[in-house]
Amino acid sequence: MGCMTGFFIAMMIMVAPLMVISADSVPHSGWGIDELIETGNSGDAQVPQVALEDSGNAIAVWHQNDGTRYNIYSNRYNADIGWGTEELIETDDSGGARYPQIVMDGSGNALAVWQQYDGIRDNIWSNRYTAGVGWGTAEMIESDDLGSAQYPQIAMDDPGNAVAVWSQFDGTRYNIWSNRYTAGVGWGTAEMIETEDSGHAYSPVIAMEASGSAMAVWTHYDGTRYNLYTNRYTAGSGWGTAEIIEDEQGTVSGPQVALDGSGNAVAVWSQSDGLRNNVWSNRYAADSGWGEAEMIETDNSGSAYNPQIVMDESGNAVVVWRQPNGYRNSIWSNRYTVGAGWGEAELIETDNSGHALSPQIAIDGSGNAIAVWYQSDGTRYNILSNRYTGDAGWGEAELIETANSGDAYRPQVALEVSGNAVAVWSQSDGTFENARANRFVMPDTTPPTLTV
Repeated sequence: MGCMTGFFIAMMIMVAPLMVISADSVPHSGWGIDELIETGNSGDAQVPQVALEDSGNAIAVWHQNDGTRYNIYSNRYNADIGWGTEELIETDDSGGARYPQIVMDGSGNALAVWQQYDGIRDNIWSNRYTAGVGWGTAEMIESDDLGSAQYPQIAMDDPGNAVAVWSQFDGTRYNIWSNRYTAGVGWGTAEMIETEDSGHAYSPVIAMEASGSAMAVWTHYDGTRYNLYTNRYTAGSGWGTAEIIEDEQGTVSGPQVALDGSGNAVAVWSQSDGLRNNVWSNRYAADSGWGEAEMIETDNSGSAYNPQIVMDESGNAVVVWRQPNGYRNSIWSNRYTVGAGWGEAELIETDNSGHALSPQIAIDGSGNAIAVWYQSDGTRYNILSNRYTGDAGWGEAELIETANSGDAYRPQVALEVSGNAVAVWSQSDGTFENARANRFVMPDTTPPTLTV
């Protein structure tokens, strides 16, 4: 009987259809292996920034020392091939070029801005990358020679129009200036977007929505404390009037702003209450203006700094910041939901071996977000990440770099609409700081293909 059973089983195996899972259905997903994206060993490569377009192509920029001065370099990631070779995107050797920023439009064109010394003062420069052509020629986008212009920020809409902002000295105080890039035309004329002359204005940031409207925020000294100011750029009519959007009870630092697809905005910042710094927020409704400022974290074990915010097209937002628990800095987050408001702040990393610093965040078209930061393991600083999904919340923090030659610092991250991401950072090899990168591939939830 046992022999007959074995015979029939063997026959069934021989005639049964062979079902094979296609190799194409087993995707790579999650973070890959980090890699070096520049090979210039003449000096440190620092503060890399990255932008990503919807096809998965990315561009990174950074400043790098050649032994004499800092220059601006770039490298491009092709979704089908990988990283290319770094290239110099400015050639003005009168002085050092530093602190680049990069944005991309939906077609893969990009704009970079940075500050550059001319031997007397720092000026704001820009260069454009045209998809299929490459980088153009760098140009200065401000011409006020009274004083230095510093720390530019830039945002871009889907058709490729952009707005840049920066802080500039007029001989007496620092003011906030702006210039607009029109796709197909070029840069316009720089203009001052605030006229409050009580003290210095610093730290401008800018966000832009798909139709071309933009929102800028910055800190302004009133003789006693730094307050949070904002101004709105409306496509077709220009800048409005600057206004204060916080309660003026304590000094403000580190403002950030984000916009949704309808022109609504959320600003976040760190503000002192006399004992510690807390994270605050205010929301701008496109039909009614700014609301009332509110505190969005209540952990009083230590000061909260460096909030970063992103919004999806529907107006939901995610913010991250660093905050000590009495012993070390940790990374915290809160979420704003349209119709419900802010939730409860939560810790998104639990590694207590060392400080976690400088969180950054990006969001995709479905409202999923990725945060990155650098964190000490007791020996060196490493780059870590955590991912937020709308149906599950935050996951588990994970290490996304494994080069243990030296400390890794100041990561940046960008997401495209389908959820793929690129992160960049600077990392010591024992001699120089280098620019490194890693790529996150959105997990594929499509059922595997069965081939008979």
